[in-house]
Amino acid sequence: MEIDYGFGILENCLVDVFHSDSPDMNEAKKIIASGADVNTLNDYRDENPLSESLIAYDSFYFSIRSEPYESSSLENKANVMCEIIDFFVSHGFDINGFGGCLGAQCLYALSFMTHDRYMIKVTKHLFDIGAKNRTISDKADEEETPWDYVGAEQSYLDCCEGDHSLGNIYEALYKIYEAADKGDSYDCIDSYECSVGKKIIRVFASPNNDNPTIFYSMHLPTFKKENCFTSDLYFVYDDGALRTTKYADFWVDAKPDESKLVDVSVFFEGVVGNIIKNFRFSHRCVRKEATIYTQPITEIEMEDGQIIKFSINFGDVENENRVAFFELN
Repeated sequence: MEIDYGFGILENCLVDVFHSDSPDMNEAKKIIASGADVNTLNDYRDENPLSESLIAYDSFYFSIRSEPYESSSLENKANVMCEIIDFFVSHGFDINGFGGCLGAQCLYALSFMTHDRYMIKVTKHLFDIGAKNRTISDKADEEETPWDYVGAEQSYLDCCEGDHSLGNIYEALYKIYEAADKGDSYDCIDSYECSVGKKIIRVFASPNNDNPTIFYSMHLPTFKKENCFTSDLYFVYDDGALRTTKYADFWVDAKPDESKLVDVSVFFEGVVGNIIKNFRFSHRCVRKEATIYTQPITEIEMEDGQIIKFSINFGDVENENRVAFFELN
């Protein structure tokens, strides 16, 4: 054992097994059989052997690889992390231990390790076995929950880092936490990337009581655009829908209940009946005195070359006039 993870000797040895590209589960079993406590807390009471093992495996994975990372390799990493979780649970790990802190610590650890869409699968797996969003320790502030961190990181990626691809992956994570909190299904919520290769059948919008036409022109001294909207949009395909909002964020979800929506397919000629090929992200910065506002730009390229571009007017207008808009090229 080379690293002190903040536990006892046996627990440190257990975590060290997972600081590997191919964790030796038999060795881990021996250490647990020797008395390692899978439900203990570290010195700061904010980590446990499972959460620390997930971090150890993730850090070792990236330490021996160089970018770009292959999609199949990242998917395999997520599968191994699910296997690690199942191993701990089968050896007595209590996801609801310490009032739910143990499960929350695992969710929190994953929120720091989300670099790609496949980590969404691991987060769902934790929720499936009973993990709950709550503070990670009895000493933590009320805002120190995994869900709080996911929301903060999503905003940081969009506003500060300009990494809108990863920002949208965090948006999908946020929607999963939201669904879990409500007791709703999160099975179909996933990264926007899952819509690539899908043929758009129809486009729907949530009703807008303030503007029944859904899309409208906005002509202000600082902002002039057509096709503005504040409704949620649903680009429906056979087994789901790509969703966006007035914040121009993107994720996929289950097919919506069309009876509650407005069919706006006529506005998306060249998109309906076409297949999503690719997403491209960029942004525009708007400076107001000492403040810089970031306006993410998402371009969705269709198989035939048609491009639909989405952005927002954040920084150009006051909050009450914030909208998203689209352009067809």
